Amino acid sequence: MSKKSNSSDAKLDALMASMDAMTRSQEEMREEMRHSQEETKSLLEASLRRVENLEKKVVAMADNQAATSKHLASHDSDISYLKVISNATDQQQRANNIRILGFPVLSEELSAAGDGGSRLRDLIHNRLLKPLFEDAVRERFILSPPAAQEAILKIFRAGRLNQGAQSAPPPIIVVLASPLLRAAVFRFKGKALPQPNTVEKEAGARRFYLVEDLTRPSHRLFKALQASEAVAKVWTTDGQIKFIKTGDDSIHRVTNVFEPLDKILE
Repeated sequence: MSKKSNSSDAKLDALMASMDAMTRSQEEMREEMRHSQEETKSLLEASLRRVENLEKKVVAMADNQAATSKHLASHDSDISYLKVISNATDQQQRANNIRILGFPVLSEELSAAGDGGSRLRDLIHNRLLKPLFEDAVRERFILSPPAAQEAILKIFRAGRLNQGAQSAPPPIIVVLASPLLRAAVFRFKGKALPQPNTVEKEAGARRFYLVEDLTRPSHRLFKALQASEAVAKVWTTDGQIKFIKTGDDSIHRVTNVFEPLDKILE
């Protein structure tokens, strides 16, 4: 009986020891799982913090980019405005100017190249402007025809002189003494402007034109409008470009000569 009892106690002790071992093993597993969960949680929290930081940086970069784009847009707008103002100022300074096209380079002009333009002044006055002024006097637009030195303050060729029929003569820029004389030129040129004589035709002249002295940007746009099939008519008034679209009787005025042609024609 004693032997059986001892055997049972031994088995019981072994079973209890096994259960204790299993319990400790489970506790250790739970501890490991808890520790692993805490590590995973820490890693997730760290990852979330990094994501939040990245989001903040992305937002900051977007804000900086938006601010930079806004600044650049404002800068571009300022530049465009200054270009328009500069062109308008340049055009205003040409208020008394006229541009003569088609007048050939004659030998008498070349021989007097060092006279400060007085020979060219007298030549243009006598050949082209004097008949207009005389017509203006007959129509009581002005009181008397001015002499060359009274009418023309400055005159020059806008380019290099090349005598001969093969090369187009550079335009002649004339600065008149007053807006009244300029107005007389444009009012009476239609019926009183002389056309090339024999000598001038032999030098290559075909027809004379008196036009406004536009700035380079304005002239470039004017030529583009002339060449466009969408434009029926284009002209200028005191440097202001105006045009009529094909199939449309409305008069359009150009406010910014630096805008693309397709935008101007919208």
